[in-house]
Amino acid sequence: MCFSIEIIRDLKSLAQEFGSKIDKAAFERLNKNHTNDPKTYKIPGADNRIFPNVYSPVIVKGRIIRPMRYRIRPKGHAQEVPGKYNMYNARLDALDKRRTWKTLFGKNHGLVPFKRFFEWVQVEGGKKQLGVFSPIGKDFMWAPCLTDTCSVGGEKLTTFAIITDDPPEEVRAAGHDRCPLFLGQEMIDAWLCPEGKSQKELLELLTHQEPVKYSFLLL
Repeated sequence: MCFSIEIIRDLKSLAQEFGSKIDKAAFERLNKNHTNDPKTYKIPGADNRIFPNVYSPVIVKGRIIRPMRYRIRPKGHAQEVPGKYNMYNARLDALDKRRTWKTLFGKNHGLVPFKRFFEWVQVEGGKKQLGVFSPIGKDFMWAPCLTDTCSVGGEKLTTFAIITDDPPEEVRAAGHDRCPLFLGQEMIDAWLCPEGKSQKELLELLTHQEPVKYSFLLL
């Protein structure tokens, strides 16, 4: 799984890098809601890390940047899915199988830019310790995601889950068995506009990944 990532907060930089437009009204609403209810509308701290239930910039169809909450709340659910269920990472091999992801796969797609990801890994003595994985020679990465939108108290809530895949050898050697999928740059628009593509075609699309190696540091 990928329980925390360091995102990119500079929207102008993101817009320039991805040729995107910023949904300014959506970010203004988030800031207003955060001021009124910071426990529900959580934004990253000074370290720019997000955890489940924290908001992040996400790129959607048309290369529009919008804020979304990290952890899916399925449309029509009167309550949040219990925390024991992982609703923030969607395994690549489960996109066309698990009911939660099947309803979104091929319909609601996004892209999450980030700098590095954090995971608990097992160290000597069987203990868990937090570590960080950073791409070597790259300033940032991006992961495809699934999104969903529901209504909560009359307010639109848009959420996302990052798609993960089997890790490269250096990540596995560090003690972790999953990794955010780093989508090939040439596949970004095809992923963001899934209309007319079969799930088989989209799964094939997701096999086109950016080559990357990671450095690892225990914290």
